[in-house]
Amino acid sequence: MFGYVTPDKGEMKVREYECYRAVYCGLCMQLKADYGFVSRMLLNYDLVTVALLADGISGEKGSPCMKRCMANPLRRRCMHAGTQGLRLAAASLVLLSWYKLADDLEDEPFARRFASGALRFLLCRAHKKAAAAQPELDRLLAEQTVCQQTLEQAGCANPDEAAEPTGRMTAAILEKCAVRPEDAHILGRMGLFLGKTLYWLDAAEDYDKDKEKGRYNVFLRMGLDRAAAIEQAALQCRLAAGEVARCYNLLRLELNRPILDNIIFLGLPAGIRRAGQPQKHEKHAAPV
Repeated sequence: MFGYVTPDKGEMKVREYECYRAVYCGLCMQLKADYGFVSRMLLNYDLVTVALLADGISGEKGSPCMKRCMANPLRRRCMHAGTQGLRLAAASLVLLSWYKLADDLEDEPFARRFASGALRFLLCRAHKKAAAAQPELDRLLAEQTVCQQTLEQAGCANPDEAAEPTGRMTAAILEKCAVRPEDAHILGRMGLFLGKTLYWLDAAEDYDKDKEKGRYNVFLRMGLDRAAAIEQAALQCRLAAGEVARCYNLLRLELNRPILDNIIFLGLPAGIRRAGQPQKHEKHAAPV
């Protein structure tokens, strides 16, 4: 996932934002507890949404705690801890990052390949542990990474087809959030379209860099200039976001609805309106 699934902070109540930050910091702490210090370098806003969704469906509140952060050691931060949603998000983040690094080794320049290889080496134990915790998810991500590489090598010029592997990866993660069997299909479909949205937004943002470096980009393969690529990405994303919202409305949430409503109905559309622009995120929380 790419860091696009974030709330619209201007529309959040203070307590909602504090809860969101507590889950974000809790994910950082969960990464350290489950997969070691290095894994915290992977911290990503998108996986906070997975934790919020999983715990929102299950109704698991976790155990809030106060811990110091290296970014501000004089102040304690409130952090959520110990939920299955956080554990799922942490494992998913390690697995996604592992296969993203594998993809980088295939098509990035030497300096980037070297950095990706070094980080992958450092994450080897974390990946083995995450794969043991989520073996089915690990297998699917490995398969879809190969599918993505095959599509890129074939020069796929169909945006829906090019986005399919990312959609399937996201669908597999969201399906893990289900508690009731009937929710698995809904979450899978929601994840499929959310993943495709993220893929198109990422391709639109990377258009100039990919063109300059001669890398694969589905909008370049379609023969579109930058303006047309952004327009096409926004169109595809708006259609997909409508299906994401429809599926989301079918879910029964025990917790976190105001925050998730903000993310789905305000944050995601705002991200689509910024298609093609560099994403501006807050700095990652420093290690505890």
